[in-house]
Amino acid sequence: MRLKVRSASSPGKIILFGEHFVVYGKPAIVSAIDLRAKVKIQPTSEPQVKLSNGSTHNPAVKAAEYILQELKINLGLIIDIESTIPPSAGLGSSASISVASAAATSLLLLDRIDLDLVREAAFVGEKLVHFNPSGIDTSIALYGGSGLYTRAESLKPINISIDRLLVIDTGKTRKTGEMVKKVREFYEENKEKFKEILEEYDEILNSVLDSFKNRNLEDIGKLMLRNQELLREIGVSCEEIEKAIKTALDAGAYGAKLTGAGGGGCVVALIDEDRLEKAVSMISEKFKVYTPRLSAEGVREEKT
Repeated sequence: MRLKVRSASSPGKIILFGEHFVVYGKPAIVSAIDLRAKVKIQPTSEPQVKLSNGSTHNPAVKAAEYILQELKINLGLIIDIESTIPPSAGLGSSASISVASAAATSLLLLDRIDLDLVREAAFVGEKLVHFNPSGIDTSIALYGGSGLYTRAESLKPINISIDRLLVIDTGKTRKTGEMVKKVREFYEENKEKFKEILEEYDEILNSVLDSFKNRNLEDIGKLMLRNQELLREIGVSCEEIEKAIKTALDAGAYGAKLTGAGGGGCVVALIDEDRLEKAVSMISEKFKVYTPRLSAEGVREEKT
C-alpha cells in the first residue's frame, strides 16, 4: 500500500475555573476554543521523524514516534505544523499539536483516528513540554466541547452557556513546569492555608455551575474574580496578568482571570456580546486580543 499525505487538526483550550487546583483533586471547568493547530504528516525515505525545518525536539515528533513504535512500523515522517494558537500562553498549544500529530499519523497508518492510541501518543508528546501534565489539555484537544475535568474521571461534558470570551495575551511567556513547582512549594509550606483555599474553590465551583444554568453572566464574572484571588494567593499571578485584568474590567468585562499555568500567558474575560467589539478596540491598544468561540469541535481530519 502506498501511503499518502494525511492531515488533522485539534483545538486549543481555555480553563475557565480551577487551574492548579485540578492537580490537588478538584474539578476544573475547561472548554475547547476555535483556535486550532493543524498538522500534516507525509512519509519520507529518510529513517527519521522530524519537522519540515529539521527539528526533532517537538511534541508532534514524539507523538508520531510513539504511534510508530506501538504499531511496530519503521518509517520516516516529515511533519508540518500550522497553528493559530499562541505558544506558551496557557491555551493548550503543545497538547493540540501533539493530538493533531498523533491523529494525522493514525490516519496515515490505520486510515482512521484511533482515539485511544492518539490519547496515549499525545500524552507522551506533551510530556516533552510539561513533564507531568494533568491530562486536561489532551482531553479537551481530543474531544472538544466543554466539560468538568478531574484527573480521576477525565472529562464530563457540561453546558457552560457562554458562546464567546475575550482572550488577552499578556505577551509574557512562561514554563508550565515552573509554575506547577511554585504551587507545590506553596502547598508544602502552607498546608493548612492551602486546604482553606481548596475549600473556597469548592464554593466557587458550586456557585458557578448554578450560574451557568441560569446564564447569569454578572455572577459568573464575580466568581472569575474570586478564582483569580485564589490564584494570586498561591503565587501564580504577575504584574502583566493583573494589568490585563484591569484593562478588561475598564473595558466593561464582568470578570477576568488568568487561564492556564499563570506567570504570564493569557487572561480570559467575560463580556456581553454587544459590548465585545468596543472592548476589543480598547484592549487591543495595550494587548493582543482574541475572541474565540467556545465548545469547539475536537480532533478531526483535514483535507491535505
